[in-house]
Amino acid sequence: MIAAAQRGIRSGLTTVRQATVGRGAAALWATLPPAGRFALAGVLASAAVAVALGIFIPLEIRQHLLIAESRGLEAAVAALEPSLPDLSTGRLSSEDIETTDRLVDRALLDAEHVRAKLWSLDGEVLYSDAHELIGRRFPDVRGELAEVTSRGVQFEVTDLQQPENVFERGYERLIEFYIPVRNADGEAIGVFEIYEDVVLLEEALSGVTLAIWLAIGSGLSVLLVFLVVLVGASIRSINRDRAAAEARAGELAVLVGAADALASSLEPREFFGRLEGQVRRALGLSRIAIEQLAPSSPGVFQHRLRDGTWLIAERDAQSLRSDDERVLRSVANSLDAALANASLYAEVREAARVRKNLLRQVVEAHEDERRHLVGELHDSLASELIRVLYGIRGIAARGTMLSGEVTDELAAIEHLVADAERHLRAFMNRVQPLALDELGLSAALREAVGRFGQETHVDISMRVRGSPDIHPREAQLVILRAVEEAMLNVRKHANATRVHVAVGADDRRLRLTVDDNGVGWRAATSPGEGRGLGLAYLHERVAGFGGAIRTEPSRLGGARLVVEIPRSVG
Repeated sequence: MIAAAQRGIRSGLTTVRQATVGRGAAALWATLPPAGRFALAGVLASAAVAVALGIFIPLEIRQHLLIAESRGLEAAVAALEPSLPDLSTGRLSSEDIETTDRLVDRALLDAEHVRAKLWSLDGEVLYSDAHELIGRRFPDVRGELAEVTSRGVQFEVTDLQQPENVFERGYERLIEFYIPVRNADGEAIGVFEIYEDVVLLEEALSGVTLAIWLAIGSGLSVLLVFLVVLVGASIRSINRDRAAAEARAGELAVLVGAADALASSLEPREFFGRLEGQVRRALGLSRIAIEQLAPSSPGVFQHRLRDGTWLIAERDAQSLRSDDERVLRSVANSLDAALANASLYAEVREAARVRKNLLRQVVEAHEDERRHLVGELHDSLASELIRVLYGIRGIAARGTMLSGEVTDELAAIEHLVADAERHLRAFMNRVQPLALDELGLSAALREAVGRFGQETHVDISMRVRGSPDIHPREAQLVILRAVEEAMLNVRKHANATRVHVAVGADDRRLRLTVDDNGVGWRAATSPGEGRGLGLAYLHERVAGFGGAIRTEPSRLGGARLVVEIPRSVG
């Protein structure tokens, strides 16, 4: 095509020359009409631009190729620098030369790069793949080396007549690249000189020049045809991709919906109900259902679920694609997961219910045992102590008949028996507090708090808000036992001088907080101490009524115990 265009141009010029024989160019210009002049000027300008582009572009490309090549070689040398031998010692040893040979062969030399030299800054060849040059000095190159170290990478056409290029004279034309070699501090310590055979480069530039002429002569028409074809193909591809994307979006919506339904529902039927319409719309199904028996008709998707039922799906007048079946299998897997979750949840719920019932039974058994113990003590030991006390007082009433010594002994025995009876009744009251049944939780708490203050001389205060008596007796008893356990811990472990007990009650829960200014939980609890045993038992009692216990730092500076029991469980 280029040759034809060139022949056409030559033919046109010949015609012009023939037409202007005997006449000057000015006469020819004068004979042309304005439109012809404009057309001729346009043709000449286009030809000039085409020639200029045909000359300028290859030159620019050649320059840019050389710059790009120099940057690539600079990067390769920079990668080699850490592995090069120490150049500060002068000449390299034979071992260093062998090492450099391997590095250069691997990283620098190839079909285009045919020679490599490593110069010291004073013009000595420290290394060359032509070993005969190693150790020779060429003072004339010092200026070029100095320019490289100051200005960076340089390249030029090789002068094959220079003495340092004696081994390169077998090549027709070379370009030599000078790349500085730097140490770890960034200082130039040498220069790599790499020779490139420009035959391949010239061949590439010839191809580029040919491509430029082709582009000038026919690029616009080819581009137009290409654009028409490309637009048509792009439209078809876009339509296909849009259809595929819509299908994938539908599948993704189904899968996201399945994940969302599975995350928010533990009942398989509810899960399927939330997902059924979305799956039907996304896949264009006429029917999707869960059935007890597998269908016998062909073309129907069926998947057996873990509970023995079948997931059924079909589409009227059209069979299901493999992509549709993949989505339906994902839905079936999600249904299986929902079934598994429901089964596990039911097992956990039943285990929690059984555990809670067992805990409450244990607590009730303990309270029954306490009541039985108090009843036994009241009917036996307490009654006997009362009879003994009244017997002693009856004997003492006949004091005129007894000696003074016997009277004193009877008084001492009466005092001991009275103390024993009083301690017994106090113990019975702690084991089975009568005040809770007769006067309510507030009175029972005041009695327990008052007894603790008398026994320990600790500054203890109490506040009750709301109406605790609206809660079941069992829940009130748990709160009372929690206060007793907390005060026992304060007495044994806290080393506190101040305690505050607060009880709050509303329609939803009973809440207890016990604060002290002692040493706190961590300091008071150490291996070998028994503080954790009572709290562990209290945890079990509270958990049996659906409550919870927290231990945390107190605003008084010591420890805080928090107990909460919901009314609905109490």
